[in-house]
Amino acid sequence: MRLLVRDPARAPRLPGAEVVTADYGDPDSLAGALDEGDRVFMVSVHEGPEQRIPLHRSFIEAATARGVGQIVYLSFVNASPAATFLHARSHGATEEMLQQSGVGFTSIRNAMYTDHIPGWFDAEGVAREPVADGRINFSYRPELAKAIAVTLTEPGHEGKIYDIVGPEAVTLTELARIASEVTGATYRYEPSTRDEWEEKWRARGKPEWEVEAGLSSFDCHRNGELDIVSDDYRRLTGQAPLTVGAVIARHAAEMPLQGGRT
Repeated sequence: MRLLVRDPARAPRLPGAEVVTADYGDPDSLAGALDEGDRVFMVSVHEGPEQRIPLHRSFIEAATARGVGQIVYLSFVNASPAATFLHARSHGATEEMLQQSGVGFTSIRNAMYTDHIPGWFDAEGVAREPVADGRINFSYRPELAKAIAVTLTEPGHEGKIYDIVGPEAVTLTELARIASEVTGATYRYEPSTRDEWEEKWRARGKPEWEVEAGLSSFDCHRNGELDIVSDDYRRLTGQAPLTVGAVIARHAAEMPLQGGRT
């Protein structure tokens, strides 16, 4: 295993793994890090589309020039240039670049992360996102890792798109009820307005693209673009994905009313 990182000091310590310094925007560094026939896991850059898409193009062009055998790309559910969610649009643009590159690629699409659910509730145990009764499914990162490992190490996944999500989509009212049942504390959903949410985020000094990403995520939530249920994880791994309640139970200590983060 070869880990391509911008900062070697931040690389995880994995037995037998080689750490190589490389940057999506530096084709020379990528040329020295990628070899013909490599099977590559491509993690998207956490930036706005003005930076993300050119950096992704740079990486894909470098990988294509080096003749890599496969790219497994971490995308997002309902990725499309016409998606409502800002990041789903740039993921859709990246998938189009991969299709046009001629390299065999696999798209692993995740939803919002289940292990981030504690952060959906404030210190009072209230979820305030302005999404009304929209339904949302989640992706648990350990399950994403297993699915990615399968697509990288087993043949036959080129040209495939997999939605790696949990077994159920829920409203935030239902999510609060599940969290209450699992933890024994009282969690609630009391939606704020879009204007209240935007004012709060701008007061924190968030860049414009993060504000747009948040607002567009609420729009796609209400529109049903996060209401995705798929059996892809079971078909890839032979295992059933954990329910929302089971993941909350694993992370119960992090829930705000359990003495965890607020």
